Amino acid sequence: MKFFLEIITPERLAYKDEVDMVTAPTARGIIGVLAHHVPLFTRLLDGEVKITKGSEEFFLAIGGGFMEVTKDRVSILVTRAVHARELNEVEIKKAESRARDALSRGVKGAELVEAQSLLRRTLLEMKVVRRKRLVIH
Repeated sequence: MKFFLEIITPERLAYKDEVDMVTAPTARGIIGVLAHHVPLFTRLLDGEVKITKGSEEFFLAIGGGFMEVTKDRVSILVTRAVHARELNEVEIKKAESRARDALSRGVKGAELVEAQSLLRRTLLEMKVVRRKRLVIH
């Protein structure tokens, strides 16, 4: 059984299709949703979304947001959503290096928050890049 999934950010519609399953990171852990799941509204954390459609798997790195599950639809509204195929490993590693450098210099205030956020995002994106490699090979 399939259900309709849409993943929306303030900038774009990142994903829209009928799928078999989606997993997403909630404040209480990873949740898996199949067709006919009980209705639900939950907060999502930065993390990885996995979409299963037939024998295919798709991965996205997401920012925080919300997920609403209804009878035949799942809507994910997040601050950002990047498909694994859109990620550039070289650029991610450069950003991670910048974040680690800033943290090692002992930055404070807004710079500290920005460096910590960048480091979290780069680590998540590398996880998604690695998953993409596993699925392709």
